[in-house]
Amino acid sequence: MLRAVRLLWRVSPWGVSLLALMLVLQGALPVAAIAISQRIIDALAAGGRDALLWVGTWAGVQLLGGLLGPFDRMLRGELADRFTAAVNLHLIKKSGELAGLGVLEDPAYHDDLEVLRQGARSYPLNLIVNLVFLARDAVTLVALALLLGAYAPWMPLVLLAAALPLARSLVAQREASYRAVVGASPDARAMNYHGQVAMGLEHAAEVRLWGLTDWLAGRYRQRFGRVFARMQQMRRGALWRSLAPLVLFYLAAGFSLGWAVRAAAAGALSVGAVVLVLQGIARMQSSTQGVVESLGYLFERSLFFGHFFRFLEAEPRVRLPARPRPVPERPEIVFENVGFVYPDGRRALEGVRFRIPYGQTVALVGENGAGKTTLVKLLLRFYDPSEGRILIGGVDLRELDLAAWRRKVGAVFQNFGRYAFTLGENVGLADLARLDDEKAITEAARAAGLGALLDRLPEGLDTSLGREFGGGEISGGEWQRLAIARALFRQAEVLVLDEPTAALDARAEHRIFSDFARLARGRTALLITHRLASVREADRILVLKAGRLVEDGGHGELLAKGGEYAELWRLQAERYSP
Repeated sequence: MLRAVRLLWRVSPWGVSLLALMLVLQGALPVAAIAISQRIIDALAAGGRDALLWVGTWAGVQLLGGLLGPFDRMLRGELADRFTAAVNLHLIKKSGELAGLGVLEDPAYHDDLEVLRQGARSYPLNLIVNLVFLARDAVTLVALALLLGAYAPWMPLVLLAAALPLARSLVAQREASYRAVVGASPDARAMNYHGQVAMGLEHAAEVRLWGLTDWLAGRYRQRFGRVFARMQQMRRGALWRSLAPLVLFYLAAGFSLGWAVRAAAAGALSVGAVVLVLQGIARMQSSTQGVVESLGYLFERSLFFGHFFRFLEAEPRVRLPARPRPVPERPEIVFENVGFVYPDGRRALEGVRFRIPYGQTVALVGENGAGKTTLVKLLLRFYDPSEGRILIGGVDLRELDLAAWRRKVGAVFQNFGRYAFTLGENVGLADLARLDDEKAITEAARAAGLGALLDRLPEGLDTSLGREFGGGEISGGEWQRLAIARALFRQAEVLVLDEPTAALDARAEHRIFSDFARLARGRTALLITHRLASVREADRILVLKAGRLVEDGGHGELLAKGGEYAELWRLQAERYSP
């Protein structure tokens, strides 16, 4: 909680200071009004002298308290907005610092991130609100304790002592509530996913064609039942545990008031003092309960921020070198006995050895699951090899400046990005330093086969894409060409196309590969495809099977061998035979 408050202070020190001053005033003014009410009643009992003066003072105190309210709400809202943005920006920054994909592809990470995403929408705001209420009520309690202690020193001690079991009960409730939310995170994430599939645009056609709505609703209800049962158990347990502390708390208030009435009957207290004690007990009871509830909520918020700070301190699985070495110019790529096992135990590569001279165009082929995409992930250092090493220009990839290496690579992945930005921005994202270079962006787009699209769109590169913000929609093939344009715009020394043309027909794919091979001349290029008709454009073909490199050679050479490549070629040729 202290770390969260320090973060809040860094967001707006002046705002926090001003809010603290206002809280002191807001906490003290109600107590001042109670003390003034005693003066009014005692003045009336003495014949009315000075009563109007005290009434005016009371009205001034009430007016000041009322005027502070709107300023408090405005300041609290501004602080909450700044704090919420700061929390989310820290999450975004940390996600970007995770250089590899190992953490991001871990289901536990997504459970954690779901808790943090959901919490980041409300917990920063709630933290400020609860801190405000706690501070204000705490100031009121201190002032009331001094005021009541003047008549009965034991009274504030009894009232506060009776509140301790209630505070402990509420803190336990908040902890149980938060633990229940965290424990239900996988089911909650599944609920959200089923809702998105049922109502989202991405799956709308198939959901309607296959009649999946009722099935998805059933899955949603099933997951909701688990979440609800967990939360219901927590809430009912909290209810029963809170009853005894509440009874004790109100008994202490009744006892204190009873003492005041007996003292007044015996003449030990004036009428004004009785009113003061009566109002003071009621206010102290209210403020104590407010402090207790705020503490309970703050404890729950502290659990969230504990989760938040642990996430910010998470160690990436791909570690950057302490003294990174520069990336060699025009580097040769070498895999030396590379093996890789995913965190879940799946072996993807074993004993892979090959050498790619700079400027060579190499195709990686093999059946699904052969390890082609994993090989690319290792080359881009999204993961580190489990065995062996990867050399870039003779230097171990793990010793290189990773950001500099990635700047030398342009890639199109199977699940390429479809960004709700302008067409020009979708291309220019690959090199933010040249995002305003419209000529280079246009050349990359036309080279990827988007000339007709550019000519068709009235706003050209400034056309907004994607329906998220009301932009225009383009075809799947055009999105794919856009991703290829992005890779070409990178002006990288190494180009990677990982199944980049799955949405295109065979003729369009052949044209893309031919254009790509032409544009890649003078640079290293890796082409991954399951359509072997396109790989004849490559200088060399590497054939993977079950995570092993089984063949290496040119198209004609591999056909003549009659091995794995020849078999895959024959099977695909048969699909087009009459």
